[in-house]
Amino acid sequence: MSMAIIMHFTEEYLPKLMEISMAELGSDYLEEEDFLMTLGSKDDFCLVAIDETGPIGFTICNVFGKEKVDPILHMPDGPERDEILECGSIGYLASVAVLDSAKRKGAGKLLVAASEREFDRRRVDVSCAMAWKSVDGTVNISKVVEGVGMKEVAEFKGY
Repeated sequence: MSMAIIMHFTEEYLPKLMEISMAELGSDYLEEEDFLMTLGSKDDFCLVAIDETGPIGFTICNVFGKEKVDPILHMPDGPERDEILECGSIGYLASVAVLDSAKRKGAGKLLVAASEREFDRRRVDVSCAMAWKSVDGTVNISKVVEGVGMKEVAEFKGY
């Protein structure tokens, strides 16, 4: 398998990205509108990993100011929320999914690194992500986001 390339989302990718989303994130997580809203948006973007078979993964990201921290991140009161509220511009890695058959081949790392470059281009003050932790304490995406310098700083029970 050759290395994936990263492209900006276009509508032609939508059917395959919905398949990936349903397989990797569940049927109730993302809707078509979550992808479509990124088209032409100044605040949101979607990147797609593509190999010779077609799309194999994606990220959906948001860029916003502190006025949208609560409606987007839903963080409980605490030092982590206070720290985010001190930032002028926030880059949020909202969704990341890679086909199971393409995992552990670098597509996730490419997607997250490309998202970080886009955050840099948009001059965000901080970038963040939230991820589910399994009952055994595993965060499936931890190695991928740690590769771009993110680290776990808080755990919100019942989030």
